[in-house]
Amino acid sequence: MADSSMTNISVVESFGKNLENINQQMNQIFAKMKQQTHDVGNYWKDDMYDKFRQDFDQDILKHAQEISMKLELFSKYVERQCQFHRMAQQNKYY
Repeated sequence: MADSSMTNISVVESFGKNLENINQQMNQIFAKMKQQTHDVGNYWKDDMYDKFRQDFDQDILKHAQEISMKLELFSKYVERQCQFHRMAQQNKYY
């Protein structure tokens, strides 16, 4: 485990929960945007739109998924670290 100390666990917990909420919101936004992007294709035939849709599917969504994974992993790490620090405080390890 990396060297870690927390002087205000509640602030760190709040940060972790905010990361989790942002991740959920971002996933919802991108799911909605993906659906809208595909729906528009039923009504609009345009070379630039087709290029955007391809870029969106192959590049933008890929990056959004990578970001989402990092946010999820770090928010879980924050949660575990907060649990560890709370246990340490309760047992008066620091």
